[in-house]
Amino acid sequence: MKSGKLSWLVVLVLLAALGLYVPGNAAEIIYEDDIVQNVVTKDVLVRTAENVIVLMDASKSMAFDNRKYKKQNYLLQKEALAAGNSRLPDLGYNVGIYIYSPDWKEIYPVGKFDSIKVAESMKQLPPKAAGNTYLAAGLDKLENVLKNLTGRTVVYLFSDGGWENATGKKDPGDKAAELGLKYNVSFMIVSYAEDPDGVKRVKDMSKANVNSRIIPFDSYIANPYYALGPLYYTMSLKTDEITAKRKIIGIKIDDINFDYDKFELKPKEKDELNQVGQFLQANPKNFVAVQGFCDNRGSADYNMKLSRDRAEAVTDYLVKNFNLDSTIVVTMWYGDMNPIADNGTADGRAKNRRVEITITDLRYLSR
Repeated sequence: MKSGKLSWLVVLVLLAALGLYVPGNAAEIIYEDDIVQNVVTKDVLVRTAENVIVLMDASKSMAFDNRKYKKQNYLLQKEALAAGNSRLPDLGYNVGIYIYSPDWKEIYPVGKFDSIKVAESMKQLPPKAAGNTYLAAGLDKLENVLKNLTGRTVVYLFSDGGWENATGKKDPGDKAAELGLKYNVSFMIVSYAEDPDGVKRVKDMSKANVNSRIIPFDSYIANPYYALGPLYYTMSLKTDEITAKRKIIGIKIDDINFDYDKFELKPKEKDELNQVGQFLQANPKNFVAVQGFCDNRGSADYNMKLSRDRAEAVTDYLVKNFNLDSTIVVTMWYGDMNPIADNGTADGRAKNRRVEITITDLRYLSR
């Protein structure tokens, strides 16, 4: 037997032992370096926004200890910002960092992203959290920043939903919706809200537009993909190269496809998702990235919502049927961005109506 055939036999035996290979199985094993001879898959990061704004809360509502991490929320917020700065790829973003409460303060004025300069600017952050929460005033100040920007903007807003309810100030939910419409801005509300009023207000702000969402504070701290996912997606390119056998770090399932204008899962797609669920149950150190897309028929907002519905349908199926911790299933949606086939043909549009799923070892991502 030739050595090439022998090496593939060893690989198939290994995969069968791990429960990842059966004839006709749609699962694709992902390696730290590709095991397929003469083919290496390389990821290219595609930017989905031009501007990234972070609004930090330094008010006394952040001075309480986090029950899970046994550390003050304000310190966790600063640590999360530092971690995000170190992990953000340099794709040409404009970045701005501001404290919105108790007083508006410019930490890093909007400008070209420079990780070293951002880290240096963070030394200006107050050592302790104190003072009242002026959320409505902060959103008014944010508008002065947004009016000078071009392109899509993602705003990360740390909030427990508290606000000053001052005369002449709009409710934060209404103000967020106004800014979202006027300035092409999406809000990522990093929420540590607990009281009913705060929870409702956070939800209202997350409805600014279909691109906006709530990111639970604990999830934002624990999983870096929550912070980075809204800012870019991954496009895989294959190049010819001779590679060695490497460690398995996850699997990728064939795209989950949908009928036109639908987000219901079909039996074949559920069969593939069952492979994902079984793998995650057997490998608890992994997490799954779920990315929704659609073809280019329909308006941009409608397509964004449809891709969101599709991604959430996949997430709901995995969490409910395999009793998974929802924090390890990270859901993102991108509308009609990143088509993989020609939208001018029926077959191409069918391929673009999809959810992409990638399972990765979280320890590998965080290195």
